[in-house]
Amino acid sequence: MYKFSFQKMNFKHALKALALYQFIGGILGLVLTLWVMFRGEVVLTQLVLRASLFAAGLYVFSILCGRMLYRNPARGLVFSLINQVLQVVYFAFGAYGFQYVAGLRIGLGLDMAGSWTFKFRVALSSFQFELGTETSQKLIGINLVALFLIFWIERLLEGIKSRRK
Repeated sequence: MYKFSFQKMNFKHALKALALYQFIGGILGLVLTLWVMFRGEVVLTQLVLRASLFAAGLYVFSILCGRMLYRNPARGLVFSLINQVLQVVYFAFGAYGFQYVAGLRIGLGLDMAGSWTFKFRVALSSFQFELGTETSQKLIGINLVALFLIFWIERLLEGIKSRRK
């Protein structure tokens, strides 16, 4: 019986898997952003367009990170690490909130509105940015998938450094 292990995974296969994950997550995010903007339920104001362009920029960054892993793995891993760090923590406190996911989010969070409740959330590529919009939300969470990928990317970077010596 075959047992899957990331430790035994070939370095090139690991890079391809990470590149594919980031590429698909970015494409999915762009498609979902366009779908939300043009399905007719959102009034396209200047603020909505700015937030959508910000989201699109992050999703394009994810796509470029995936592409860079094929061309320059060391640099691609550094940018992939930055991309995943942006996705680890999500929060909403009063008038401020941020959530960015390019790929999959399996999140554990704490909702502090009313009573303190632990939340488990699963989402595909999503984006939420609140600045100056008063909401009653008070939550903070951690994306476990992004956290796992950060540790994995760091191990891959260590592998590159050890190969150069």
